Amino acid sequence: MKNAELLSALSLYGVTDRLWLPHPFPAGDPCGAALLASAVEECITGGTTMIQLREKNVSPVDMLSIGKAVGDVCRAHNVPFIVDDDADAAILLKADGVHVGQHDTDAVEVRRRIGPGMILGVSVQTVEQAVRAQAAGADYLGTGAVFPTSTKDDAGAVSRECLAAVCAAVTIPVVAIGGIHEENIALLEGTGIAGAAVVSALFASPDIPAAARALSPACRSFNAVCTAGIRAEKERKDRAAVMQGMKAAVFDMDGTLLDSMPMWQHAAEQYLQSKLVKPEPDVWERTKSLDMKQTAAYFKQAYRISDSTDIIIEEIDNLIYDQYAHTLRLKDGARTFLEALHVRGIPMVLATSTDRRCAEACMKRSGLGGCFSQLLTCSELGTGKDRPDIYLEAQRCMGTAAADTVVFEDALYAGKTAAQAGFPVCAVYDESTAGNGDWLELRKLSACSCFSFRDMPV
Repeated sequence: MKNAELLSALSLYGVTDRLWLPHPFPAGDPCGAALLASAVEECITGGTTMIQLREKNVSPVDMLSIGKAVGDVCRAHNVPFIVDDDADAAILLKADGVHVGQHDTDAVEVRRRIGPGMILGVSVQTVEQAVRAQAAGADYLGTGAVFPTSTKDDAGAVSRECLAAVCAAVTIPVVAIGGIHEENIALLEGTGIAGAAVVSALFASPDIPAAARALSPACRSFNAVCTAGIRAEKERKDRAAVMQGMKAAVFDMDGTLLDSMPMWQHAAEQYLQSKLVKPEPDVWERTKSLDMKQTAAYFKQAYRISDSTDIIIEEIDNLIYDQYAHTLRLKDGARTFLEALHVRGIPMVLATSTDRRCAEACMKRSGLGGCFSQLLTCSELGTGKDRPDIYLEAQRCMGTAAADTVVFEDALYAGKTAAQAGFPVCAVYDESTAGNGDWLELRKLSACSCFSFRDMPV
């Protein structure tokens, strides 16, 4: 399904609930599959544009029976059919997609299971969750509960301001969910949503088609002015423009090419514990922008470590070297992207705050060392990325103008430094930046951004 088609389909999103069906179910329809399929058809007749089958407490056999009945109706009317939190059932039912919540199966795992062709929706309540969901491969988000609801006991309230912030933070469409009905739906105008996901206002109605028709005008209005597609297209064009103008590239390693930030976040803590010193809770925040010499100097002063700076650096290196030499993995799409640039003849420099020995070991293991004409380290230059020296030295090595030399960075402070020095910056997403607002700030100051190197045209 194309992005424009998905956006349109999210206008009025019906989420099933068999509790609102007449009970007990008929003898010939013991799990209510036929009744639910009939209710779904009434929803679609009234203007519902997408259906999610939500069934939390049924047997696998009943799930497939209910899903087949509902899926057949959706396919007959050319309406996307989504299964809630059951990738196995979705695959067996040949559904159009899967939707998962924050406490359901991990979105990354679901995307791996269903592949790139199926729709993935994720429920979120915060900007941080929204960013992480898009990075995990979500095609749309459900945000709520925007109004009080009895449908889900664990549905926390999401303010109008938070809903708008979620919409602005991502480039995929967002639907509001939770307690939405004809009398309050207009209150969601201007938030940026693509539509509304509705449960009881449809399935509890004595006249389901009429209820859908009553909700449709507002939903169509939301959909018509939703800018998610426009923002996604702008990001695509920004990436294309940066790549077209690029004559050389400077790559950070940790968090940009390498999925190493979780290891780094605990390295300082592990070193201090090896010295029988209790680290501060925020030791990572205090040291993350420092190079190795600066970190060692901080440890000496803050924790009264008696060893010399060189010995501290050596001991930290020994703790992390094995990870670089044997364990740490490249970020998604990094290998293909670097190899494509190398084939194009784009000169590249690796500019890292990591010790040379670790960086070389990692590049040797990955087989990508040959893509780079130079490896520059902050410790050897005697300055961190809070100063532009390493980028200017990389530029000098390649003989290109700053405006033609793209810097790929995941860290906000480093991206600021490069941008202020006149380098176009490509912001590369790392999960470590999602929770503190750094990713959103880095995106703002950068010429382009990507959640994965697979997003980059080559």
